[in-house]
Amino acid sequence: MPADSRPLVLRGVAAVIAMTVVMLAIAALGRWVLITAPWAARMDEGGLAAGGEIVAAAPWLVDVARTWSALSGPWIIHPIIIALALGLLLSGRARRSVLLVPAVGLVGWALGALCKEVVQRARPDEAVVAYGSWSFPSGHANNAALGAVLLVTLLALVRTAWIRWGATALVVVGALLTAADRIVLGVHYVTDVTAGMALGALMALVGLGVLRPDLRSPPATDA
Repeated sequence: MPADSRPLVLRGVAAVIAMTVVMLAIAALGRWVLITAPWAARMDEGGLAAGGEIVAAAPWLVDVARTWSALSGPWIIHPIIIALALGLLLSGRARRSVLLVPAVGLVGWALGALCKEVVQRARPDEAVVAYGSWSFPSGHANNAALGAVLLVTLLALVRTAWIRWGATALVVVGALLTAADRIVLGVHYVTDVTAGMALGALMALVGLGVLRPDLRSPPATDA
């Protein structure tokens, strides 16, 4: 292994370990606090009731929520992150280390799925759509928050201000809509969604913080 690549490999290992610690902390919080605490149960029941009332008042929202669910899954979010990172790299706006950003996303996706297996919480009986996976934390919420942090990081490299800020606003709104979508469909408790958002955001921040990728290309110099 070339000597200059060893620090990056070590930081990569450290990032995965740190993100795993975050995942285990959220899993412990869910298993021993959020699933058992009376105040959390009341919040979950209130969220399901509110979602049911919304669907009862506007049944057409179910189809909208199902469509958004399909469009906001990790199979859409992570390819977008990869495409943006590659676009920035190929256009000369970013260094090769920009590829570490989608790598953090893929690790976070896998750890979010693993967290479900650790906690093993059943989904609400009120679910409008049937899913085969466990409920805690919400995978959609995890990947939405994970993707939001990573996309905002990449969008900071876009030079055109209105594109940068406009896309950033869309990313944030999209993440919030994804969180609401899980409640409207009744496929998650409020604590599942909240934990998923926290897990995704924290894993992205911790992963990037440990890796410390130098993303922006150096300015061109005159010969």
